[in-house]
Amino acid sequence: MPRITGRRATPRVRLYIPAQVLLIHGLENCLLDDLSQSGARVTIAAKLPSPGAGVVLRAKSLEVFGNVVWSQGARFGILFEEPLALHDVVNVRHFADAYVDHERAIQRRNARIFVQGMPRAKRFS
Repeated sequence: MPRITGRRATPRVRLYIPAQVLLIHGLENCLLDDLSQSGARVTIAAKLPSPGAGVVLRAKSLEVFGNVVWSQGARFGILFEEPLALHDVVNVRHFADAYVDHERAIQRRNARIFVQGMPRAKRFS
């Protein structure tokens, strides 16, 4: 079966979760913006890799090798060497949904603490 290539070869899921990319100069934290079976879009604060550079993307239990196909601003696109199984994309999506819920709960707790003030610690004499 021929491999379909191109910008929209497979549907993408929006994620915006923390991940890591292994670049030639080392491991960097990043934000995984979106993911499909054929590739991903990543945002990074470090120096962007050049198109053609090999990278390893790590997110949740996923570790996949690919090549940079474009870079602009703080983002770059990765085309995977081998397409991901659909269940791998779905698993990362489930993780992203849980991550968003967890982050919202932390933000609500922090806002409540800010508004109500931290409870004072009891002093022992």
